[in-house]
Amino acid sequence: MNALPTRTLWWLLLGILGLRLASLGLYPLMDTSEARYGEMARKMLELGDWVTPMFDYGVPFWGKPPLAFWSQALAMQVLGISEFAVRLPAWLFHVASCLILIRFAREEYDERSGLLAAILFSSSSLGLLAAGVVLTDPALSFSLLLACYGFWRGCVHADRGWALAGFFGLGLGLLAKGPLVLVLVGAQAGLWTLFNRQWRALYRLPWASGVGLMLLVALPWYLLAESRSPGFLDYFLVGEHWKRYVVSDWAGDLYGSAHERPFASIWLELLMALLPWSLLLPLLYRLYRTPAGVDRRLSFITLWALVTPLFFTFSGNILWTYVLPALPAWCLLLALALQALPQRSSRSAPYLLLVLSLLLPLGLLFTVNNGAALQRPQNQQALARAWNDLQATQPGPLYYWGRRSYSAEFYSAGQARRVKALEQLPTDRAFYLARRMKDLDQEREQLPTLGCVEQLRASQSLLFWCTGQSIRPPNAAAAVPPG
Repeated sequence: MNALPTRTLWWLLLGILGLRLASLGLYPLMDTSEARYGEMARKMLELGDWVTPMFDYGVPFWGKPPLAFWSQALAMQVLGISEFAVRLPAWLFHVASCLILIRFAREEYDERSGLLAAILFSSSSLGLLAAGVVLTDPALSFSLLLACYGFWRGCVHADRGWALAGFFGLGLGLLAKGPLVLVLVGAQAGLWTLFNRQWRALYRLPWASGVGLMLLVALPWYLLAESRSPGFLDYFLVGEHWKRYVVSDWAGDLYGSAHERPFASIWLELLMALLPWSLLLPLLYRLYRTPAGVDRRLSFITLWALVTPLFFTFSGNILWTYVLPALPAWCLLLALALQALPQRSSRSAPYLLLVLSLLLPLGLLFTVNNGAALQRPQNQQALARAWNDLQATQPGPLYYWGRRSYSAEFYSAGQARRVKALEQLPTDRAFYLARRMKDLDQEREQLPTLGCVEQLRASQSLLFWCTGQSIRPPNAAAAVPPG
């Protein structure tokens, strides 16, 4: 890989990051996850409640801590409410992760290895997605990377400042996803210490000041959240961190549904997350066949790569984003393997790297510029904006019949409301009613009873203008407008 100058690698990395940055505002929030988290961040900003994220007005969200919501709400406060603003924090977390990854590799190996690792990370399928997604995983991944780097610097180089930064990363992780960060970092640190017999170095870490800093960062929010929303700690610590892990079809999820997967399927998710670079995994054998064996640097990176997927191997409830904290380590291992290729056999490798590293970023940019490619039934951006434009000439509230649409809530500034049955719609005023086309066939004949006339079609949904003049039987249930 020496055919590519270091400056070229820097420009390649900046190009990939720039393409991802340019794409952030070019496509709508994806329902359900992106739009759901984006809407909770928007509600945080609207309500001015920076302690309790709101799943809906008056309904607290106990599923995740607030670090991601804080960053997204702050970005929207500064830049305005938009897709670009709400996705920008994930990009910044990713850039910060790349810088730490490069710093670690430059100190322990060389700058080229760090740049290659950052390029692989940024152009992998999950790395590219996570660099601009409205989820909590980018914040967790950065927090864990900072904690791991701080542990390394503290143990191996007796660097007190970075060791404290590692404990600060643990505090951020507690605010990003919860105690999971303690499990993942603790498992890696403990196994590395045991494998390398570094007990004295572990003991020398600034435990008292470090744990105090971690608690100072995270504990106040946990106490405030429980005091303002009693029951949070029980649901979050027991439900989200135990039952979700051991019960594959956990029925206690208040905010979504279980994501049941077969045993050990997290490894298949890892292969997908690394694409196209998972094709290079056979090269890793070069790293572990050296006469000197596995040194403490390589064992540290290897454990960093393995702990997260090993932990989720036994979970019955996973998503592919769960492997994100391990992705930088896998990319660093691949970068070191590429660097170890013989010069003669790697003559064409630099050019292949250039092509493959730009493949997904350019493909993403092409896809987001092709609006039709991202039109999904859940995406309600076009319909919500059409409703907003109609307010100037024909005002009326917006109701969603059946499924809740987080996308519609975000793009209507929280004005969209869900009704489960037509009887819940108002009869004393005009309104707009939205319904997905594929869900409408059986109930279409009921709409004339509310004076509903089709207004427009958008996002695979229909928008009706309804006068609210019901001809229901006298004994029909009274209308109860939602929310």
